[in-house]
Amino acid sequence: MTEDVMTENAGRVRNLFRHRVDHVPLPADEVRAHLADVAAPMLLLCAVHVTGDSALLDKYAHRVGRFEGPAQMLAVADEASEGTADSSKEAAPDPSARAELVELLIDELSAPERGPYAAFTDDSETFQWMSQIATGAAFNEAHLGLNQEQAGFVAEQLYVSGAADGPEWLSLVIVGAGMGGLDAAVKAADRGISFEVFEKEGGIGGLWWTQRYPGVAVDTPTTNYSLSWEVTPEWSRYYPNGSEYRSYLDGIADKYGIREKVSLNSEVIRMEWLEDEHVWELTVRSTIDGSIRKVRAATVLTAAGNLCRPSYPKVEGIDTFGGESIHSARWRDDVDLTGKRVGVVGVGAAGVQIVSEVAQVADQLTVFQRQAHWVLPNNVGDGSVSDHERWLRRYLPYYKNWQRLAGFAGLNFASWLMNQWDEAWVAEHPESANAVNAAMREQCLAYINETFADRPDLAAKLTPDFPFGAKRPVRDPRDFEPGGYYWAYAQPHVNLVTSSISKVVPEGLVTVDGDIVELDVIIWCTGMTLDNLVTVDVLGRGGRQLRDDWADDSPWEGPRAYLGGTVPGFPNLFITDGPNTGVALGGGSHNYIAETMNHYILECIQMLRTSGARSIEVTLDAFNAYQEEIDRRQAKLMWANESKAHTYYRNKSGRAFFTQAFEVSEFWGLNRQPIAEAFQFASPGDQQ
Repeated sequence: MTEDVMTENAGRVRNLFRHRVDHVPLPADEVRAHLADVAAPMLLLCAVHVTGDSALLDKYAHRVGRFEGPAQMLAVADEASEGTADSSKEAAPDPSARAELVELLIDELSAPERGPYAAFTDDSETFQWMSQIATGAAFNEAHLGLNQEQAGFVAEQLYVSGAADGPEWLSLVIVGAGMGGLDAAVKAADRGISFEVFEKEGGIGGLWWTQRYPGVAVDTPTTNYSLSWEVTPEWSRYYPNGSEYRSYLDGIADKYGIREKVSLNSEVIRMEWLEDEHVWELTVRSTIDGSIRKVRAATVLTAAGNLCRPSYPKVEGIDTFGGESIHSARWRDDVDLTGKRVGVVGVGAAGVQIVSEVAQVADQLTVFQRQAHWVLPNNVGDGSVSDHERWLRRYLPYYKNWQRLAGFAGLNFASWLMNQWDEAWVAEHPESANAVNAAMREQCLAYINETFADRPDLAAKLTPDFPFGAKRPVRDPRDFEPGGYYWAYAQPHVNLVTSSISKVVPEGLVTVDGDIVELDVIIWCTGMTLDNLVTVDVLGRGGRQLRDDWADDSPWEGPRAYLGGTVPGFPNLFITDGPNTGVALGGGSHNYIAETMNHYILECIQMLRTSGARSIEVTLDAFNAYQEEIDRRQAKLMWANESKAHTYYRNKSGRAFFTQAFEVSEFWGLNRQPIAEAFQFASPGDQQ
């Protein structure tokens, strides 16, 4: 970031961010060995950074071939659906170009002295050209700033300047110490904003602290599912297990000095706006001894998440089971499944991972499926990142950043295309939303039918009756081998039940067909309760209760907020996981939305800091205009039109309140800089 952009109120911790890439002299033989199988387009990109010579693009871009990135593959699928694909347009790679780039990189990387490598982020034309090489497709200039930031090339740009410190009254409470809370804390520290964090659990990590069931793992590639300012080369797996991801978040807390600011086992149960003083008073309960304390803060940022409490089905007799009954989100290490008769209820992300693990140790496994999920094939073998790949991520300048950008851009491109609702297409193809959506469905359908070619009955049970993406897709943890989800169903001791559960009895579970499945252990993989802050008494101006405004039968028909994070009547309250910020339209998962929302929130707090006022609150006009735009856009997307999928994306009235409605770069752009006219500013004694 250039000095003129770096305002005086920022920069306290960003010297620790992983953006700058320094020269590390490397043995020439070592470099040669590791470059042997790197794709020629990636060699070119890294060579441009290493030499600082963008003229290499003119010399080699037409000779290295096209990188087969995810965006390119989806573009070809989209063109094919329109009958316009033509692979003959691409020139064949020139082996001599690859050889020349290897020698160039060896010379530069083995040189004894060299300054930091150029990122080329200040040269938009060059960076856009490099992005096209990285993604293998025409690159949308509107994504430039987003992709530079999210790929870890640059730190976020700060817009609201002034006031390096204080005022003394300005303080911030962050609720939750998961990924979103950590991102907010680091960014608050960077801006010099006084803050403290309250976390109800006994450790840092949020979801990754609480989820410890057998097989728990990230099911989004960590090349993308990590924070953009802490892109690490050290992942041991492409989809790391829960403990490795928890260690990643722990490392952030330690590196940036956040741990000392976090109060663990401290649950915020009430927040009340005190109008006379323009502060929030929070009631914090100890989850250890139940003791209560009161805390006051000028501003509150809640990063507590929406899916925090286990959800159990409303089934008769659920407390009468005579064996072990446990929810996936409240796992205990002393639960032994070896040689047991185990029932797994639910086949979402946790259910798929648990079934894959338990099938290897249980004597009998019965899986109770309410609705089949679309399951993506594994495609990464055992999932281990080789030492060679980690070397490239550590030492080949900007290799991991371009790798991240390709995946991030591809996901955004694919998600945007797949989730558009094409009425004409659906009229003839009711099982999919559009042509690209149909192509993704066919890929997953082929995986089912090829795997269970000799079991059409099982294939039928595992085939969803809704379009791909209508509910969150999951991935098979392994190929057709031990540890795989579809592998589990091919084993003689595993049975898939699609009849609904009627009741629980001491012996096990009873289906609506009257069959009794005798069990030793029941594992409830039935998801989490979508809270939307319902467990906290949030009282705004005049005692206004947030849960009442967000009730399904309220005039708002469920949760609503301006840009997902601010609500009229609740001054100085900011929400990271607010309504219509779900990342189903892309973005590389929760990390993108947390960073985007926290940036905007802290820009708003900085605007308050310099305003001379004591509170900031979105106006009703801005709020209403935004809701109209959200509803207009949602009407064109799959979740507002497809109702067969059982999903938390919609509320009881059928409104898609969870999912983002904007294309990813557009939503990111809306959250760059707050518009002062969208807010009202006030101080104690002002008339409302």
